[in-house]
Amino acid sequence: MLSRLCSYSIGASSSAFFGGCRSAEFRNSFIPRSWDIGGVGLVRNMASEGRQFPPQKQQAQPGKEHVMDPTPQFTSPDYRPANKLQGKVALVAGGDSGIGRAVCYCFALEGATVAFTYVKAQEDKDANDTIEMIKKAKHDSANNPLAIAADLGFDENCKRVVDEVANAYGRIDILVNNAAEQYKASSIEDIDEERLERVFRTNIFSYF
Repeated sequence: MLSRLCSYSIGASSSAFFGGCRSAEFRNSFIPRSWDIGGVGLVRNMASEGRQFPPQKQQAQPGKEHVMDPTPQFTSPDYRPANKLQGKVALVAGGDSGIGRAVCYCFALEGATVAFTYVKAQEDKDANDTIEMIKKAKHDSANNPLAIAADLGFDENCKRVVDEVANAYGRIDILVNNAAEQYKASSIEDIDEERLERVFRTNIFSYF
């Protein structure tokens, strides 16, 4: 749904990307203490201190990045932006944390104006943190970032998001389809029709 709707707001040179699924179970690399990502906070270099990484499993959906300790690594202090996306407008579905947050941050470093979606009342803290990261990373020529609360499992919400971004910035040059959800089950017999449809609505139908 998002890709089809964005086709009316983007040019021929625009791009769409597809991200991976986010669950409440994380497997990440980690940032040394000396790295400061967007000024939001520092994390411990546990490896150099000879300690084991703590479990990064959360029981509730969606997984929340702000409760993780250490914080996931998504950039390097040696990275040198080259303004490759200056003047572009990017929409990242599910951009509040994980892969989506990393994409938002790196796109901002490269000069893009960034908008992203998140789930209201569940991902507000991560969304606010991501907004602050983007503001600190963005190029002077880029517009302020936009965070849009939306459940993309419903067509009307996909349309609303595209309209809101296009109205705010005039167009959409890049779409990153990263919003997704998944649920663990011990057996395929434990997956009921309602849950299966829910996963497909978010992970598949919302993209097209």
